[in-house]
Amino acid sequence: MQQPNKKYTLLGAAIITTLGISSAHAAGFRLPEVSVLVTGTSNALVANTDELGALPYNPANMAFHDKNGLVAGVTYIGYDLKVDTSVQPGGGPTDSIGEDSFLVPNIYAMAPGYGNVSFGIGINAPFGLETSWPAGTFPKFAGPAAALEPELSRINMININPNFAYKIDDTTSLAVGLDIYDLRDLRFNTQALKVSGTGTGLGWNIGFTKKFATVNLGLSYRSRVDTDISGVVDGSALPGGGTSAAETATTFPDMLQFGAYWQATDKLGVELDAEYTGWSSFDKIEITWAGPTITSTNNWQDTWALRLGGIYAFTPKTKLLLGYSFDETAQTQEYFSARVPDNERQLFSIGVTHEVAGWNLEAAYMYVDIDDRTYTADKTFTGGEANGTDAYDGTYESSVNLLSVGVSTKF
Repeated sequence: MQQPNKKYTLLGAAIITTLGISSAHAAGFRLPEVSVLVTGTSNALVANTDELGALPYNPANMAFHDKNGLVAGVTYIGYDLKVDTSVQPGGGPTDSIGEDSFLVPNIYAMAPGYGNVSFGIGINAPFGLETSWPAGTFPKFAGPAAALEPELSRINMININPNFAYKIDDTTSLAVGLDIYDLRDLRFNTQALKVSGTGTGLGWNIGFTKKFATVNLGLSYRSRVDTDISGVVDGSALPGGGTSAAETATTFPDMLQFGAYWQATDKLGVELDAEYTGWSSFDKIEITWAGPTITSTNNWQDTWALRLGGIYAFTPKTKLLLGYSFDETAQTQEYFSARVPDNERQLFSIGVTHEVAGWNLEAAYMYVDIDDRTYTADKTFTGGEANGTDAYDGTYESSVNLLSVGVSTKF
């Protein structure tokens, strides 16, 4: 009986280290680029009633389109991450060895319905990305604790988002919809344990748009999404280890966006948006498995983002997109994790659209400059959960490049 108890104790500590952190990984790397227009304007499109690419952000804008519409695209994401743990004895510079390039598709289709009602549906990936550290990256994980050193963290998910929009009058619209989260592949491994899981969750969203002479006001809110996760912990690499079923639940944050769009000239439109994200929903994760229930605290904080975007029409068929955003980080010092070495970031974007035979050909590029984070903990790592301890002391550098291409059309 002593061997199983010892095995479950180690598995339990590993689940705390992995699941608690990896859920934060998903939240810390939200993917808001759900159309080419969104990428090109650094996500400032909440109040734009002219562009189809704004509909995934605020479905209330459907009410001001009188034709069927289709937006489809794919975003290439190149993610570079490295850490220098030279401040730790035996440490040094290390690059993440996980997948560093991803293709994220998106689509949104709408149809004006009967009377003042329109219908739309979008499919996109609101959260994701990946990190993976080779063994020995963090020297504090030595001896028996080596099994707890983080390795692969991955989340692969889609959101199916049906919406209805109602045109209250010529200048006002309201939309309601559902957010259906499908977590298709979650991997949260340590160097000795393979942790995988899947799950689903259901949320809701509302949108509102009000038009004035040269200014539009827009608002979009997406609720928190509680997601039940079932998975397996494979500890067969450990002496006497085996597999154990595991279940947990996590809550993806609610998001409130509001913005003002100004038609400055016949050719130039400018939008300023603010976004509030309720990352504090990642406060605790409770895991049930073969042993006692385990609780892990993440202590994330709510954040703000400011976004500025512009669209300039060179000709009736060709438009230039520009954008800038500043995003706060949700990750606190108290529970810092090497699985989510996040920090404040600035986003710079540029794009172009060109109409050919009724189709808009769209392309955009975004560079995400994430501030380096030098982390020094007050807490000493003694085994078990490593969040917020000196096991992760070091300097973390990361950046992201995004390239979006796609098409849109009205028919």
